[in-house]
Amino acid sequence: MKINGKRIVFKGVNRHEFSCDTGRAISKDDMITDIKLMKSHNINAVRTSHYPNQSAWYELCDEYGLYVIDETNLETHGTWGYGDGTLSDHNIPGSKPEWLDNVLDRCNSMFQRDKNHPSIVIWSLGNESFGGDNFIAMHDFLKQADPTRLVHYEGIFHCRESEAASDIESTMYTKPQDVEKYALSNPQKPFIICEYSHAMGNSCGGLHLYWEVFERYDILQGAFIWDWIDQAIRTTTPDGIEYLAYGGDFGETPHDGNFCGNGLIFADRSITPKLDEVKKCYQNVKFEGVQIAEGQIRITNRFLFTDLHTYLLKWEIHLEGEVSQSGTLHISLPPEEDIEVLIPFAPIESFEKEAILTISMVTTEDSKWATAGHEIAWEQFALTPYLPDLVSSVENDVTTSAQLDITELEEDILISAGDMSLKFSRITGDLSSYNSSGKECLLEPARPNFWRAVTDNDLGNKLSERCGVWKNAHEDRQLIRLDWKKEELLCSVTSHYTIATNPITSLTIDYQIHPDGTIHIHQQLNPGDDLPEIPEIGMLFVLDQSLDTIAWYGRGPHDNYWDRKTGARIGRYSGKVEDQFVPYLRPQECGNKTDVRFASLTEGTIGHGLRFEAPSLMELCALPWTPSELEASDHIYKLPPSDKTVLRINYKQMGVGGDDSWSARTHDEFILPCNRPYSFMFTMQPIKG
Repeated sequence: MKINGKRIVFKGVNRHEFSCDTGRAISKDDMITDIKLMKSHNINAVRTSHYPNQSAWYELCDEYGLYVIDETNLETHGTWGYGDGTLSDHNIPGSKPEWLDNVLDRCNSMFQRDKNHPSIVIWSLGNESFGGDNFIAMHDFLKQADPTRLVHYEGIFHCRESEAASDIESTMYTKPQDVEKYALSNPQKPFIICEYSHAMGNSCGGLHLYWEVFERYDILQGAFIWDWIDQAIRTTTPDGIEYLAYGGDFGETPHDGNFCGNGLIFADRSITPKLDEVKKCYQNVKFEGVQIAEGQIRITNRFLFTDLHTYLLKWEIHLEGEVSQSGTLHISLPPEEDIEVLIPFAPIESFEKEAILTISMVTTEDSKWATAGHEIAWEQFALTPYLPDLVSSVENDVTTSAQLDITELEEDILISAGDMSLKFSRITGDLSSYNSSGKECLLEPARPNFWRAVTDNDLGNKLSERCGVWKNAHEDRQLIRLDWKKEELLCSVTSHYTIATNPITSLTIDYQIHPDGTIHIHQQLNPGDDLPEIPEIGMLFVLDQSLDTIAWYGRGPHDNYWDRKTGARIGRYSGKVEDQFVPYLRPQECGNKTDVRFASLTEGTIGHGLRFEAPSLMELCALPWTPSELEASDHIYKLPPSDKTVLRINYKQMGVGGDDSWSARTHDEFILPCNRPYSFMFTMQPIKG
């Protein structure tokens, strides 16, 4: 498929006409909000799923510049089944002659009304209605009336006897490896995925995998995410609490629950972190390191008709998140070409701080959809490695006058030095108290954690059933030995556990306590053979709510996951713990941060608190609620009032997945299998306000 002789790649989204306040009757302002968000997040195409839209939408697509698949108002989902393969009497419209005039009228009405909109590049015959001669007739009608445009129909994938109904091979929710199989099968038609990366709740994991495949094969020409906006109604409870309602909230039956909550934006048109991932995967400028230490990079212009002289290249070097050098370059690069460019930064002479080069391309003038300075593409390159500072506590031990004391009680072990005291339970082996400068930090004993609040995708692929053994693994621990000893400059406490999985899992947590209150925590997990994947591996701390501000050096600023972090850049970020919560229709896992070097939780921005660091990259999540509290609430307004900060420090959390939301599991490269041991170390240190 070509536009003016250039191979097009559709970086698309499906869009229902919807407003949380007016339902299907959306305003032009709603449409302008949508189209500006699409353009500013590198979306270049929209499918009008599953009906012709208001005429004003096509006018805006003409004006702002979006490619459109215009779809006939036709869907008969319930008259056929996946795997049917051949036509039957149940299929509608199928080849039934009594339906021919009806379906031709529908596609003709669409064609006659919309034919003069240049934004429309493809006609679609409808959605999920299997096959039959009636679709071939629709195709032939459109091709005769308009030979300049292609005709699309995904149903031929399920009914090959209707192959002639579509000029394009189109599928739904095909996994990346199967997309590649098509490209290698000597295909005769260009390929798109008309629905993919089902954006239900915390989703769109693995989106980058699709675009790695699309980049390798010319026959693969893009895909359309399902879908643009959550479909939920803004309403109030009898007590006057405003919330976004979904299926069943009005007492109706049957309904589809929150299955309508699969948008890149929320129903009120605020954006989700998924949209940031889309923007990065869809960007039209590619940056690659050539001799990155010398500043040599390769830039590829993936635009079809735009020279990069339209934009400004900006570059910055950050030393552990702080800008140390910066500059700009003007580059002329024609469409579909590449060039090597030298970024003129001064040599990095010290390895004391991690140096990261960030390159971005920004607009130079205001446009209808963005102001000057809007970023359209970016990339980061490590110039020097991150070297964690894990020796400061030892240096402090040498200079401090405080001495560690151990007091053995019947049920506890008390460890103190100066204004710091800790308590370990001799019954559970848990760290049950951490008091610094007279302030108790822990509201509950710190504990190992192997569970996250299930996402919509987790529920769809039955993770809670398959991996349920890990949900209460912390409660199923049995302390088999507790060791403690005092050495010259530190105390060590080691808790040895078995976990009642089948077969048995063993767990050891070692705490090295220094006089200044620093604790080096080492968690060693040996899962039983043949157990299911582990949702996450780490420690959970229920902390005083006064520790309400989180700061971290890692990926951000929005939440990100092992399989959805392409669009989150490495930097220093901070914010209120309550603001890390992402308001999906149904409360679920959210707020995670990956590739974290160090982090802190403090009272405000300068108060006392705790600092966390690891010898290797870690993950963390700070929210006002525990995973079990999130799981127990089916709406945000039902979450209990919080009097705490819940911090999870993790080796890793499995990815969120998103190939679909009803069966697809997280890709194997983003899970924590039980065929290996896991070792995780991190340091917790008091911050004096």
